[in-house]
Amino acid sequence: MSLIASGYLTPANVQEVVSLKRKLRDKALVVAGGTAAVQLISKMIIEPQAIISLEKVPLNYVKIRANSIEIGATTPIARLIRSRGLPDALKRAAESIHGLALKDMATVGGNIFTPAPAGDIATALLALDAILILRGGGGVRSVPLSKFYKGPLQFNIRPDEILTAVKINKPPKHSAFLKQTPWKYSGPTIASVSVSLDLDRNGKARRAMVALGGLTTHPYRAKKVEKMFTGKKLTEQLIDGAAQQLTDGVEVIDDALASSWYRRELAQVLFKRILYDFISRG
Repeated sequence: MSLIASGYLTPANVQEVVSLKRKLRDKALVVAGGTAAVQLISKMIIEPQAIISLEKVPLNYVKIRANSIEIGATTPIARLIRSRGLPDALKRAAESIHGLALKDMATVGGNIFTPAPAGDIATALLALDAILILRGGGGVRSVPLSKFYKGPLQFNIRPDEILTAVKINKPPKHSAFLKQTPWKYSGPTIASVSVSLDLDRNGKARRAMVALGGLTTHPYRAKKVEKMFTGKKLTEQLIDGAAQQLTDGVEVIDDALASSWYRRELAQVLFKRILYDFISRG
């Protein structure tokens, strides 16, 4: 385990966090609940010289407006479950995280940075076309979550920036999230799928967003599949054809938890369940 040479720092507000980040840059690790940080540090995947805790920074909130939703970066997963008016996909993803203690400690912001087999909240947010609000020395910057992941533990965030909030503009009317774990009530995510749809008066998809988690280091959008749905009605033939394209061009994880073949097959099953359920509900 690395030596945290510069200490455990607890700034009181965002300005102080940014100031510390400008000074320490990549030498510091920003944490909220700390559930992912413990694993990353203990496995020596990262070796920070300082820990910047957001425990005193007021970023724990959920604001639901007529056409948008904003969630603070340090909002615990448990608060999403208790909040009314959130999209079904986000609620289901929050409920699917195992363990009451983990729900109370893990945060929305932390989940976005956490690699597979975690990251269920990030998968749901991807399917909701979420935007990340970053704040640094250069001011406030908005980055679509779909453009945030650059590679394994590599993100579209500057050395002096921190994630302060997640925003969902015009939440889709229909959304869902499903995942599979090794055991019914616990275990890491083998594969997860989240789908969001907006339909016009004729039942055709005006907007379709499909995200998959657990298959790669971080969740991704299935853009090819989204294009297949746009402007079309949901049919079994369309769904079955789209399911086969979910992992097209994607290098799926193959490890002790599950083979890449199994993950691909499982993703198709979860995807079909979600879309067939949309059809059954009209």
